[in-house]
Amino acid sequence: MKYHELLELYKKKELSEEQREMVEQDIERYEAISEYLFEKEEENILQDSGEIQYESGMQLTKKEKNAADDFTKRVNRAIRRAFLKMGAAVCAVTLVVVLLILFVLPNIVSNFYYDPGRIVSENNYGGTTNQMSLDLAVYTELALPGTYRDDVQVEDRGYGNYDITIYQSVSRSGEFHHVAGRVEKNTLRLYDPNLFNISASNVFGWFQMNMDYDGTLTQLAENSQGDLFYTPESNEQSAEYLNLLDDNKYYLAYVTLDKILSYDDFISFTENYSEQTADIWCVPRTAEDSHMPVGRPANLGFYIQRGQSSMLEWDREKYPDLILWSFDDLSEWDEAEEKIKDETFAAEHFAVMLDYMSEQDEFLGMMGERAGEKYAEAADYIRENGLQVYGFACVADKETLLEMNGEEAVFGIRTEDAD
Repeated sequence: MKYHELLELYKKKELSEEQREMVEQDIERYEAISEYLFEKEEENILQDSGEIQYESGMQLTKKEKNAADDFTKRVNRAIRRAFLKMGAAVCAVTLVVVLLILFVLPNIVSNFYYDPGRIVSENNYGGTTNQMSLDLAVYTELALPGTYRDDVQVEDRGYGNYDITIYQSVSRSGEFHHVAGRVEKNTLRLYDPNLFNISASNVFGWFQMNMDYDGTLTQLAENSQGDLFYTPESNEQSAEYLNLLDDNKYYLAYVTLDKILSYDDFISFTENYSEQTADIWCVPRTAEDSHMPVGRPANLGFYIQRGQSSMLEWDREKYPDLILWSFDDLSEWDEAEEKIKDETFAAEHFAVMLDYMSEQDEFLGMMGERAGEKYAEAADYIRENGLQVYGFACVADKETLLEMNGEEAVFGIRTEDAD
């Protein structure tokens, strides 16, 4: 009888007591042998062993011994196949997990944070505009005259972390101030933290005054109806300060108007200096309260004259004329300068910029500001009340600033080095 036939009878419980015990002893012995073979990585432990004997002293025939050898080999092969399959499965699972950690997980985590490198649009020449370039272009025009930035290069480090470089495209001083930094999970860290400093005090004299007053700032100051912080208190004081400036340098000047002007009157005033100044930035009133709202820069404004254009692109249907000085054809420059002189157009342009910034909560948080409700309120005020200009900034030399300071419409001028 072949051994596998003996096993079949064992399964069917058709063996005698003696045969059943013999088979069970064989099975136990074969299991021990298989375990030993696996641990020692031997293919056939029976090759060098003597004859297999049962505890009862019985010796297998040659045919039975061959059958036992075949059975042992089959068991051994089955065990090896099982472990190979398990090893392959473990390797495959491990590889998938590693790939997920390396390539998928960083992007999933990044989706929960501000992405400065996200492409928002593409221009006609194949160039792209990323999120932070557009955000900074709008923000620096609204809040930081003389510090306009619209070019941010981004390297994604994964998990919401990015290396950034903010480039200065045009310089009035002849020196370019490029700044590197990192965006780490909605936190902006610049290696020069002074780049976007906003002065805690207001550089325009109307800041703490009653903007509903129909008279002049000179009259309010003489009657002590408000405070002037870090602002010249008269034309004479400004003249003393301006005379100390370098004759051969250009300065960023903050000009406080003595009387709040309509937009048309403001345009008429600045046109007298259009050839002598650059980057004229006007500051309209943006709130009912004479004290500027808390939670955003004290002054918000826009350029009526720019010394550079950009190649930025964005959703022009949702935000028409968001960046006025961005176009493919420089022949459009004259058209832009004419359009900005119209109060209706200028007010809506300014309001659209405020609308856009009011929706950039993550970006504003990185800049140390609260949520964008105040920008939305400012946009509503502009659309309802139009443009009432109480000051402006511009780049000019000492001679021009002294001439401007002598104007009846000017209350005082404060300067700092041009960027």
